[in-house]
Amino acid sequence: MEDGERRELLQMSDSQLMDIARFCNRFPNINLAYVVANSHNVVAGEDVSVHVTLERDDLKEGGTEVGPVDAPRYPEAKEEGWWLVVGDVKNNQIVTIKRVTLGRKLNVKLDFEVPKEIGEKTYTLYFMCDSYVGCDQEYTSLLISKSLLKGSFP
Repeated sequence: MEDGERRELLQMSDSQLMDIARFCNRFPNINLAYVVANSHNVVAGEDVSVHVTLERDDLKEGGTEVGPVDAPRYPEAKEEGWWLVVGDVKNNQIVTIKRVTLGRKLNVKLDFEVPKEIGEKTYTLYFMCDSYVGCDQEYTSLLISKSLLKGSFP
C-alpha cells in the first residue's frame, strides 16, 4: 500500500505510522522443520530424539543480531524468549520442554522417553514466544505409530 493510501485509510499521525512500521519490521518470521531421528527403529520405553531446525527470515541479509523487542511500555529492554515444547494433548501432559535463544538459525535436539505401552502415540510440537502474540506455531503430526514401536517379548 502506498503511503498516501495508508494515511487516508488509518487516519493516524506520522509518528503513529512509524511506530506501526517499526513493530511490523521487528515481528519475527520463523521457519520450523523437524524430523524424528531413527523413526524406523523406535522402541517402547526408550528415548526418542526430535531434531528441530529453526530459521529466521526477518533479519537483514548478513545480520545475526536480533535486538530487543519493540515494547515501549516494558520497564527495561526485553529480549525475545522462545520455547520448544512436545506435548501429549490427549493426556494433557508436557513430554519435554526446552528454552532456546534464536539468532538467524538454530538446530535443537529434543529427547523424551516413548511410553512403555506398544501402540500409536500422537504428540504435538509447539514453538512459542513470550514476547509476541500471533507468532506461535503448532505441529500436531508428530506421530509415533504402532509399526514404529517395538515391544520386547519374553
